[in-house]
Amino acid sequence: MESTSQIKNLDVYPNPSRDIFNIRFVSEKIQELSIKVLNVYGELVFEENIGKFIGEFTKSLDLSMSPKGIYILEIKNDDNFISKKIVIQ
Repeated sequence: MESTSQIKNLDVYPNPSRDIFNIRFVSEKIQELSIKVLNVYGELVFEENIGKFIGEFTKSLDLSMSPKGIYILEIKNDDNFISKKIVIQ
């Protein structure tokens, strides 16, 4: 897991989930952000480019159409990324 000083307090809940994941984090400076969810094969399941953002970010992510399994949530900023494992039951 990469660590970056510009994204703080990443919380993904509930994890594991059957369908909806809530994502919350704080961006401490204005930066280009994107969110991706990849399956274990590295295939893109979800992608959203947030653009220039600062402050507290919250989003509900509906993965109910994806099969059960382990996925990787990636949050990228200008020069780094944070990844977190999420599980669909």
